[in-house]
Amino acid sequence: MRTSMHANGYTTVLDDSRTMEELYGMINDYDKNGIDDFKDGLNFNNISSAFDAYIPNAPILGYSAADGYTIQMGDVTHKVFMTYGGSGLYKQRYMMKVETSEGFSNGYYVSPIQFNEKTDEYVVYHGSDWYDGNTPLYTSVSMLTDIANNSRNIAKNCSGCHSNGLEVWQDANNEWLMKGAPVDDDSKYAGMVNVYDIDGDGALDQINTTCERCHGPGSEHAMTTDVTKIINPKNLTPEQQNNLCGMCHSRGKSLPNNTFGFPFNDDTLEGWEVGDIVSDIYTDGGGYWGDKVAEGPTNSTKHHQQFYDLYQSSKPTYAYHQVTCNECHDVHNEEKHHIIKQVVETDSLDADITIATENDNNTLCLSCHATHGAFEDISVEMVADYDNNIDGIGAIVSAHSNHPYDPAGSGNSRCSKCHMPKVGKSAVAYDMHSHTFEVIPPQKTTTFAMPNACATSCHRGIENGPSPIFNTGADASLTDWTEGADIALADKLMESYGPEGSWWNHTVSVERVENVIPQEFTLSQNYPNPFNPSTTIDFAITSQSAVNITVYNAVGQAVEVLVNDVVPVGAYKVTWNASAMASGIYFYRMASGDFVETQKMILLK
Repeated sequence: MRTSMHANGYTTVLDDSRTMEELYGMINDYDKNGIDDFKDGLNFNNISSAFDAYIPNAPILGYSAADGYTIQMGDVTHKVFMTYGGSGLYKQRYMMKVETSEGFSNGYYVSPIQFNEKTDEYVVYHGSDWYDGNTPLYTSVSMLTDIANNSRNIAKNCSGCHSNGLEVWQDANNEWLMKGAPVDDDSKYAGMVNVYDIDGDGALDQINTTCERCHGPGSEHAMTTDVTKIINPKNLTPEQQNNLCGMCHSRGKSLPNNTFGFPFNDDTLEGWEVGDIVSDIYTDGGGYWGDKVAEGPTNSTKHHQQFYDLYQSSKPTYAYHQVTCNECHDVHNEEKHHIIKQVVETDSLDADITIATENDNNTLCLSCHATHGAFEDISVEMVADYDNNIDGIGAIVSAHSNHPYDPAGSGNSRCSKCHMPKVGKSAVAYDMHSHTFEVIPPQKTTTFAMPNACATSCHRGIENGPSPIFNTGADASLTDWTEGADIALADKLMESYGPEGSWWNHTVSVERVENVIPQEFTLSQNYPNPFNPSTTIDFAITSQSAVNITVYNAVGQAVEVLVNDVVPVGAYKVTWNASAMASGIYFYRMASGDFVETQKMILLK
């Protein structure tokens, strides 16, 4: 656990002893010369970069044995004490104390400098908190009360998910300060850079995600080794397990006053405990694509929203069992994304069988999905002995995906390519996997100007190569999904996956009514009625549920299915175009759990 990303989100950089070590030191090296850019004295005034707008006061990085790591902006030089990130996957940010005329700030602030590890380039992180035009907001005459207004304070916005035993308060200058739980014995942490005396009281603080953050108080367990004296999250209810992860893998503001950027009771200044529910102390402030008004899942544009994604999916109410985060992730390992390496399932003889799991060869997904649904002919024994059953597994998965089977090579028919496309952003566009498990249809590109699973995972990058598949033209901008090439590609993809699609007939047709929380399940009378040729039907559900709305003719024959999906809580509109139907009386029936209702409508042509 001490070497995981959870335990090393923040890293102290009081000297250069761990420079260029991922997770443990400065790793920013845009010119790839093997020396971190602080030690190189990188001056953004002298290069072309994202900071050009701030010249001649763009940041200047520095390092000396006497002063440590520093960032100069204008006539003041701020001191860097910690980094965030630097895992090799996403980005690294720099936490500093701000120089004022009264000395350095007491609180810590996230600088405007972000280094993206995938592209080896710098981006500006909330530059308006540091500059007015190209003029620095903080100068040699600034006061401590001035810096208290800066919204990049980590105690106020970050600490709730990056510390254990958090306490926060404001000092006489209104700066937000923090401390974490003390470590058991400072001497045991010599040389470690993931604990730090952040409040200056002479004792180390747990500034990262440590054992007790997920397991609750552990002193009695440590003294007795009694497993009953510590919480095993797997013994919580599935909802509590997911909410435990959701406390940090979500985005919003504290309740009841929206003071902090993390789950917290900001009246009592008390944090959450293991087993608590996110919604009790946190509002949803996530960033979403335009499909938030459509039927089915709403997909996130920003990072650390996996919890909200999950509850847009059918996983928490899955027919076979309630799916939890720890079925796919092991927070104690050092694997990429903490992907779990093995699971124990029950074989056809009702005996335990261990399955080695990987995302890239589908064994992680198939370890659960084998034996039912589209994969009922795949046994758990086949998945456990994957190498000797690739042909059999591949034939079944290919029949489901309509693509060749090469998940570990080209990525063809890899479950996560379709069901977990990268449509969110942490450092660069699209480096974060969706967790709604929706195969985002191409129609959402044409309707909501957003990425679809087919394009982002595979087809966008190979359309215009030496052997073009669809030859739909050049796409100039990765993040602009309204370009002609994007629309042409989506239209072409919809021939296979879309309305009347040859592989999957899927229509995005339901409009969600925003800011409505229904009190009961309802199915309303269609309007207009009589109608020709289209009519609208309103319905509402009070909990995420499987919803089926089917239209029948006067003799009871089903003529069209309008909705057949798991739908999140909300009020919705669905339109039926009956241009291909004869005049007459029709009935529409909604079934969702115990709720069943039928209404009559009249088509007059």
